Amino acid sequence: MDFDFIVVGTGSVGAAAAFHASRSGLKVLMVDNGHPPHDLGSHHGQTRLMRHAYGEGEKYVPTVLRAQALWEELERETGERIFERTGVVNIGPAGAAFLGRVRASAERWNLALQVMGPAEVRARWPQMTLPDGLVALYEPGAGVLRSEASIRAHVRLARDAGAVEAFGTPVRSVASDGNGVTVVADGGRWRARKVLVSAGTWTTTLFPELPVTPVRKIFTWHETDGRYEAVSGFPGFVSELPSGNQFYGFPAEDGILKIGRHNGGQPIGSPDERLPFGALDSDAHEVSEFLDRVLPGVGAIRHGASCTYDNSPDEDFVVDTLPGQPDVMVVAGLSGHGFKFASVLGEIAAGFAGGRNPGFDLSPFSLSRFGQYGR
Repeated sequence: MDFDFIVVGTGSVGAAAAFHASRSGLKVLMVDNGHPPHDLGSHHGQTRLMRHAYGEGEKYVPTVLRAQALWEELERETGERIFERTGVVNIGPAGAAFLGRVRASAERWNLALQVMGPAEVRARWPQMTLPDGLVALYEPGAGVLRSEASIRAHVRLARDAGAVEAFGTPVRSVASDGNGVTVVADGGRWRARKVLVSAGTWTTTLFPELPVTPVRKIFTWHETDGRYEAVSGFPGFVSELPSGNQFYGFPAEDGILKIGRHNGGQPIGSPDERLPFGALDSDAHEVSEFLDRVLPGVGAIRHGASCTYDNSPDEDFVVDTLPGQPDVMVVAGLSGHGFKFASVLGEIAAGFAGGRNPGFDLSPFSLSRFGQYGR
């Protein structure tokens, strides 16, 4: 074998997997069609939210708590700014299922959570206005991750531990023959005992049968003043409005606040269809509903960017080996809420490469939940 472990897609999860696997003594190859961190997938844009009282379901909490510990370890080891504990406020209608799951997660796992009505929100953050019928759940232990900085750190540490890189190298096929896995790429062909495919949106170019839909998404940066900065106590936020539209955003930095809409977007079938920000007339108004109703003091768009979600049908992750190929693991379908888990998913993938038990119940993320993958 050329390698013990090949990572196909060295972005958020792949970079962490390469780091953990190489640190454990495995011979690792990192492959990516770009030079991570880059803007070809879903990890660019500087920041991602880190939440623990998880509105997407209690099943995520054990892994997200481990992810938090790993992010903090990475920060200590590198001395780089990886995580900032800004707090995150979850906003929505009082009876919203998402908020109910946030509360249930906090209660089950004993996570600090403050219940706030419109008047309490206004008193704490005068910049924020909650329309009638909306409430807030504030998680003070949550915050903001530096996405590109963390990938850069994981890649560097993996390289320092002996991992080999083949960046700028698109992969054309991954196939197991029962005695190992062959990865064929432009200008390269390698064999390994185990392979992780963590190619994000374009995992389906290798395995089109996977239940993952690429969706074009955008996010925008807006002019603000110092009241919206983390140093002024302004939090990250996640919101569902009565219309059903969902938004997320971050404390401002240097007078610029980043915000995006979680739902919606345009399904696409190839990288060429991920048009740049501004290509669609709707791009400029994507977050207007939230700004008008909740953050009316935020100013005009300074700039925007497009990215891609890899959505599963139920918006839960796929973390599993491929049917008939137990030496090929796929991490996909992260559905726009996966970056915060990258550190722990990388650790799990490295454990797979080394033959170790993941230590978590991964059954909710199995392909078997989709009928065509029943085992």
